[in-house]
Amino acid sequence: MIFPPKLEKGGTVLLTAPSSPLTDGQPIAGIAAGIEGLGFRVRVGESCRASTARGYAAAPPELRAQELHAAFASPEIDAIWCVRGGSTAWQLLPLLDSGLIAANPKPFIGFSDVTTLHMVLQCRCGLVSYHGPTANRVLGWDTDSFSWPSLLAALGMEDTLDIANPPGEAVKVLRPGRAQGELVGGNLSLVAHSLGTPDQVDAKGRILYLEDVGEAVYSLERMLDQLRQAGVLGEAAGLVFGAFTSCRNAYREGYGPEELLRELFRDWPVPVVYNLRSAHCTPMVTLPLGAACTLDGETVTVSR
Repeated sequence: MIFPPKLEKGGTVLLTAPSSPLTDGQPIAGIAAGIEGLGFRVRVGESCRASTARGYAAAPPELRAQELHAAFASPEIDAIWCVRGGSTAWQLLPLLDSGLIAANPKPFIGFSDVTTLHMVLQCRCGLVSYHGPTANRVLGWDTDSFSWPSLLAALGMEDTLDIANPPGEAVKVLRPGRAQGELVGGNLSLVAHSLGTPDQVDAKGRILYLEDVGEAVYSLERMLDQLRQAGVLGEAAGLVFGAFTSCRNAYREGYGPEELLRELFRDWPVPVVYNLRSAHCTPMVTLPLGAACTLDGETVTVSR
């Protein structure tokens, strides 16, 4: 996997909306000002000020794909930061020029629906990308002293980086052991959605990371079983689960995501951990997807 050049202070960041549009409470001017305050120059993509008639897509897929191509190709853009997740990044997949992207590696940041694009960057382009906070989260960083340093540490990592949870949040070991492999994955719903498509997640010999938000516990079980029956879970060298924020069980309140994972993976043949906080939560850890990863008990380390 190819690591993009490090993002230095003073570099130019393109803000793009590859999925859903920003809401009224997330003004692009405020987001841009927040990122400029972190020491970067900002360009705002046309997709950030657009919306389609359907309401849940930021702009027509052709515009969003063209915006990504132009950003990767431009020597004046040093990084690409998705302003939010939502839905419809999948519409871009048949339009993406993988050769152009692979020839112009640069940091690409986001999570949630952006998982779809992370998988393409790893599988088609051989690039490391960053499962980190979307740019709209900069609006709340005056009260978050963890997420920004974690993102900076990932963007500027040297040979190795220890992935550390926020203080007070333990990584929980469901199955002990040691495993190594490239780190892949992201949002469980999007990873499951990739099955049977040309861009299906490839977890063979890799460390698979999964998280989600707002799903019923039975939906989590269904998607995990889908990945199991498709052979994806069984091929992984190790499993890392993030937070499952607001994922509840209306039928039995005391049986939540952690209880489900403990039951499903209590006899799993490879290491399994839970609660790595790179997910729909604040604060948030940034993960360099595609990087070499070592999972050893509750310790997660990535390297070039």
